[in-house]
Amino acid sequence: MGKVLPSYQSNVPIFRDTVTHERVARFAPIALNDDFLNPSLVVPAVGSLESGVLWAKKLVGTPTGVAGVANATNGTVACTLAATSEKEDAALYAGDQLCFSVLQGLVFESRVQLSVLPTGVAQASIGVTGVWADGHDAITYSAFFTARASGELFCDTDDNVTDVNVTSGVTLITTDWAILRIDCTDPLNILFYVNGARVAATTTFGWATSAANSKVQPFVAMYKASGTGVGTLTADYVRVWQNRA
Repeated sequence: MGKVLPSYQSNVPIFRDTVTHERVARFAPIALNDDFLNPSLVVPAVGSLESGVLWAKKLVGTPTGVAGVANATNGTVACTLAATSEKEDAALYAGDQLCFSVLQGLVFESRVQLSVLPTGVAQASIGVTGVWADGHDAITYSAFFTARASGELFCDTDDNVTDVNVTSGVTLITTDWAILRIDCTDPLNILFYVNGARVAATTTFGWATSAANSKVQPFVAMYKASGTGVGTLTADYVRVWQNRA
């Protein structure tokens, strides 16, 4: 069953699956929709970007990698750390092409699974960010969900003035698929949702937006600063939509 309704904070018409709460159609001027269905999907390295390809992978150290999963139902991409004692990053992002804007009613949504729970200091991050930095929490501008060893999801925004990080109250296990949505329609009141339910609702996630800090890119990644920790973050789809101005 489906239902057409406006998004929570704007009048953009949305077609929502009433069972999964997935936004299956967004009637917005700017919309990214990637289900990773290409059977020969290879994500190019950020240093070897390919014409016509949005995605790039950022590899630090020797993680297992960022790649499409063979024969995966619906099509998926996995970001996987290795058990090597070192700093590692396995990030799926837009190669620092910041084509989206928090000032233009941006909404990010992704269906993800923590296929292997992070161990040690490993961290999963899912959302939108400014330019990549060494360590996801070091990225200057960001709005994302994070998860560490317990599988507990946290909601995190950083506008380079105020860094807010609070629990969502939701913990994932390895068999869970979760639809995560970040609604920046009102940048002074960013909303986080897990499977259609608003989380961290008593916290105000504000973003002091300006032309300098509003530009972002989609970002799905696993990172560890050191140690032998592992973790695999699998993404079924990534969707971003916003107004043209």
